[in-house]
Amino acid sequence: MSFFRSLRLLSSRQLTQAQASTSFIPSILARPGQSQASAFSSSSVHSLVRKPTKTKLKTHKGAAKRWISVANDGFKRAKAGRVHLNGSMSPTRLNRLGQSAFAHPAQKRLLRKLLPYNS
Repeated sequence: MSFFRSLRLLSSRQLTQAQASTSFIPSILARPGQSQASAFSSSSVHSLVRKPTKTKLKTHKGAAKRWISVANDGFKRAKAGRVHLNGSMSPTRLNRLGQSAFAHPAQKRLLRKLLPYNS
C-alpha cells in the first residue's frame, strides 16, 4: 500500500498531531526489515551531489553547416551561385564559383567563437 493511499484511508479526525510527526511517515514508507532512516533514500548523500563541471559552449549550427575547419586555424566554405540558374554564365565564372572560399582574419576570430569545437 502506498503512502498516499494510506493517508487517504485515514480520516482527518483519526490523524492526530502525534501521528503526523516525522516518526509516523517513515514507518509507513519503510519496507519490512528496513530501518526508518533509510526509508527515504537508497543511496548515500555523497552520490546524489553533482560534481562541478565546466560549462559547455554551444556550436552555432548555421555556421557549422556552411564552414569547415582546415589546417592552420583556417576555415573554408563553398561559394554561392553554382547550383542552378547558371546556364548564361561563362565557363570561367562557373569554374571560379566551384572553388572554395577561405575566411579572412576578421572572419576567423568570429568563427572561432561560433565553432568552438571545430577550430
